[in-house]
Amino acid sequence: MQLFTIAIVTCAAYTYAIITGDIKRAEIGYAIYFAGIDWILIAFLSYARQYTRVWLDSYAAPLITVTIAVVDNISLFSNYKWHHAFILKEKYLGPNDWFYAFDINDYYLVHLTYCYIIVALIVAIFIKKTIQTSGFHRNRYSAILIMFLGIILLNVLYLFFDYPVDVSICFYAIGAAFVGYYSLLYNPKTFVEYMLTTITERMECALIAFDENDNCIYSNQFANRLFCPTGDKKIHEDRFRKWRVGKETNSISNTSWNEVYNIDGDEYRFDVHFNKIYDKKGYYCGCYLSFYDVTGDYIAYEEEKYRNSHDSLTGALNREGFFEEVRKILNENQGVEYVMVCCNIKGFKLINDIFGPEEADQLLIRCADTIREKIRKGSTFARLDADRFAVLMPKSRYTEELFMTGMNRVSSYIDNAQYRMVILVGVYDIFDREAPVISMVDGAFLAIDSIRNNFKNSIAYYGDMLRHEYMTEQKIISEFEEALQTGQFAMFLQPIVNADKKVVIAEALVRWIHPDRGIISPASFIPLLEKTGYIYKLDMYIWEQAVRRLAYWDSLGHGELSISVNISVKDFYYIDLYETLVGLVEKYSIAPQRLKLEITESVFMTEKERQIEIINSLKEYGFLIEIDDFGSGYSSLNMLKEVPADILKMDMAFLSIEEKNARKGRKIVNTIVALAKALDMLVIIEGVETQSQVDYLSQTGADYLQGYFFDKPLPVKRFEEFYLD
Repeated sequence: MQLFTIAIVTCAAYTYAIITGDIKRAEIGYAIYFAGIDWILIAFLSYARQYTRVWLDSYAAPLITVTIAVVDNISLFSNYKWHHAFILKEKYLGPNDWFYAFDINDYYLVHLTYCYIIVALIVAIFIKKTIQTSGFHRNRYSAILIMFLGIILLNVLYLFFDYPVDVSICFYAIGAAFVGYYSLLYNPKTFVEYMLTTITERMECALIAFDENDNCIYSNQFANRLFCPTGDKKIHEDRFRKWRVGKETNSISNTSWNEVYNIDGDEYRFDVHFNKIYDKKGYYCGCYLSFYDVTGDYIAYEEEKYRNSHDSLTGALNREGFFEEVRKILNENQGVEYVMVCCNIKGFKLINDIFGPEEADQLLIRCADTIREKIRKGSTFARLDADRFAVLMPKSRYTEELFMTGMNRVSSYIDNAQYRMVILVGVYDIFDREAPVISMVDGAFLAIDSIRNNFKNSIAYYGDMLRHEYMTEQKIISEFEEALQTGQFAMFLQPIVNADKKVVIAEALVRWIHPDRGIISPASFIPLLEKTGYIYKLDMYIWEQAVRRLAYWDSLGHGELSISVNISVKDFYYIDLYETLVGLVEKYSIAPQRLKLEITESVFMTEKERQIEIINSLKEYGFLIEIDDFGSGYSSLNMLKEVPADILKMDMAFLSIEEKNARKGRKIVNTIVALAKALDMLVIIEGVETQSQVDYLSQTGADYLQGYFFDKPLPVKRFEEFYLD
């Protein structure tokens, strides 16, 4: 706008100078004209620097050029007095047609030199930018450069070839308008169109645009590659008409969905986004669609889903995937009866030990492949864990022969005279399809557990007896938490006497006093809690009851009494045993040796080194360690060597010293007592029931005796009444 304004003023001044008949006025017009040329060129120079960003940070040049222009303008406007730049004379175009033209003097050459220096700077700026820029933008700058050089050429022709009128001045105004349009409107619009086209062509999606008449007006290369038949260059509109019309007729302006397309025989999955375009008045103008290829993401998702739901070794479903698939099949096939068939390999750990992990893995793969071959559509199977497999199949397809042939085939995989593989199968008839899938699986494995001492491939069924046993167990598990919270579990104490028949230790035992069923025998719930892992909660409850009682006895002056508590193998895994027991004795300020810890050989069946490390830390703190049920296992002597125990406890039930084995039993007892003494261990013999046993055991050197002969397990209050003075 600045350039255009100056050009108009300059053009008007020149026109006034050549049409006026007054020489003074003509001189003023020419002075304005020459000064205007200065400012046109300065404005053009400023525009060139701003438009091209060349030499934009150079602040000295603009100051110098403007200063020289101001000085030149002063000189030009003082020409009327000294006429040092130009003089006017009459120039005739015809007999009666004349105007005042100018002749140049010496100073005008200075003005002219200054102007052409500015011209050279402008030309240099555009040439530099034209060379350095991209092909698209080169046209943008070269067009202005050519226009500018054309105006300068006209001006040169006027000056040096004696043209009567300077027509170049008119082109300055026209050029200013051209520059404004080209810079502000045409070039930006063209560039934006080019940029948008480039962006859409490079986008990772297919774009298709339609006008209000449903004609395809644009599609990028991605869309053309996907949706154009071979050799075609245009999107086939009918391919998208069915859903595009549907979208247009409803009130939804923007929506998206997922769609699968078959392109050249391959399936592609797209996220499709549909958008309508309206003008400012709300009239529909057209629509466009964008197709994002999510095939790779979908495949990756399916692969991840497969990994999460399948066993990596066998390719069968894993536990979570199987439970989900079973629930889906049962829900979708309400009229079909199903059975759950589970199997495992008897003594699979032994296969690992004998043949090695690689051979064991191959066996599991063979099991999975055999099941996969045997089952049909509508069935599913899984490797639940280790060697445990589960199959859901329609009841009508199940036969014993089907599984027997499969088991024999798998059994033959390991051909070894020293080892005979035994596969056990449990079948659960799904009578309640709404029951948890885990209950169905448990039922099948309960059937397997019912098989005893069977050394051939066996199949067992979950029947009424097992169902009753299972329901009883489920009832116990479901009631356990509430029973623990409401104090239904009571600690009973059985006295342990020393050689003087004085009670010095009590063994803590537990009884479940049910509000409806009365006292429940420990044999009914302890093994189940051991199997499910809930035993650690009950153990912690009894430990705290025992420590609290010891603190109470302290307050009564009976600090010599101790209590023995049982430690289950599950306690080593479900809780921090050291922190829990130490925390209890410190909480109630009890000497740790008064809480004796009873452990059995089963504790060391797995991770023996870890368990011994924990026991060592407890012993170092001050707890006394008892080995319970000594003689009931197969490596008891080895335990004496490795376990840092203080007390050895053996049961008379395992060492018969009566009837026909009396002599051998007594020799065993005498030997074990002597061995314990040699290892600086105290000895407790439990299960004492007769006077003759007492008489004999008193001579063996045993430190403590326990059994019904002295007293049965008693409620705490009754124990305190009998044995606390």
